[in-house]
Amino acid sequence: MIENRSVIVNGLPFEYQVAGPADGGPLVLLPAQGDWAPLRDELARKRRVYVPDVSSRGPAAREWPTAMCDELLGLLDALGLDRVDLAGYWIGGEVAYLVAQAEPWRVARLVLEGVQPPGPPGLVRPEHAEMDWYTVEGEPAPDELDRYRRITARTLVLSGGSTSRFWQDRIVEMARRIPDARLTTFPGGHPVHAAAPEEFVRAVVEFLDELPDSESARLWLAGRGVVRTGEDTWTDGESEEGRLTSNEVAHRWAAAALGDDSLDIEDRLRLGFGLVDLLDAHRVTVEIASAVQGIADPDTARVLWNGYRSRLDAPADCEAIVHSLRVDWFEDRDTAERAFTEVLGKDLTQLRPDSSEPMLRRARRVLEASGPVPWQAKELVYRTAARVPELSEAVFRRILHGHHDVYGDLDPAEALAVLDQMRLPEDTEHLAELRSALESAPRP
Repeated sequence: MIENRSVIVNGLPFEYQVAGPADGGPLVLLPAQGDWAPLRDELARKRRVYVPDVSSRGPAAREWPTAMCDELLGLLDALGLDRVDLAGYWIGGEVAYLVAQAEPWRVARLVLEGVQPPGPPGLVRPEHAEMDWYTVEGEPAPDELDRYRRITARTLVLSGGSTSRFWQDRIVEMARRIPDARLTTFPGGHPVHAAAPEEFVRAVVEFLDELPDSESARLWLAGRGVVRTGEDTWTDGESEEGRLTSNEVAHRWAAAALGDDSLDIEDRLRLGFGLVDLLDAHRVTVEIASAVQGIADPDTARVLWNGYRSRLDAPADCEAIVHSLRVDWFEDRDTAERAFTEVLGKDLTQLRPDSSEPMLRRARRVLEASGPVPWQAKELVYRTAARVPELSEAVFRRILHGHHDVYGDLDPAEALAVLDQMRLPEDTEHLAELRSALESAPRP
């Protein structure tokens, strides 16, 4: 049953519809000149769906999306919705991603359909594209594009393909810049929800039914009274001034999460990786390593190393994961070789000049941390990576730093052979000094 309601936002009534069970997860739909009723009704089976009436609020034309972003945040505050899933079509999609940029911690999952984002220079406007006020001819400043990287929500971008009236290159670029985004293209054109209604509803429902590890971790913390209030601020209702940093949350709760005996070990590991995603704190990875100590079960190992690999593949920064590889695994002679093999060595055949971007990201990150790994365990990986132009700099930097690193492990003669294999320009900074040091180093 759909109810029409109103709440005061910024001194004015804000009309909205609500449907679905009162205890369902909150989802906000932002359609604009489109009928999303089939999607609303399907989602309202188990979610609490809010549909704001945005037609009469905010200024018109180019100022509208930015103003409506502020209005929508005010509505969320008025309704007491600290964290929501957010879906938007057309201009509503622009408002949705502006909200996800402005307060990333408030949006768990983001769905964008038929959105025309700003684009980088050099994009060609399709001949059949319609020119409306929201389709801007000018090019955005670089920082405008970089703001997509502020979006932490898992994101689904839906496009109508080559027959759409929107610049597809811009949509692809937007999906590339959002750290955790996937792009799904329907060839039926624009709008997707009208051209392929059943496929559209199925894609959105399946996406929203996936529960990211970070969301499971957030719910676990919320069940213990720990709630995010800002980009790096949390509250547990008890701490001095009511504020905690992400690092303080990790120190207080990581051990409890990885030791939660109501969960099996695999679920505890997923919870731990979710906390890493939320908090980006090394303390959590320490507890992950401790939780699997002495466990030889292959299912547990699969969850552990899949957790590392998937984050090393992802576009989002993963400083805590890279640091963990080095400190928790590679610096320990008992675990270094196995860990290195699991996160990179076993995928040696995928290290090619035509490697996928996720594979290249993982290789760069693992190479960055690989100094302490025994040379015999990493030599073949180094030689293989050296033949990939996109990885040659990473190999060079790792040999350079590994030679000076107290934890570094390399064979001087074989490391020199890897350098020769890369055929680096002779004027490469530090190359001559490194060659000289390796040539004069004592041989085993």
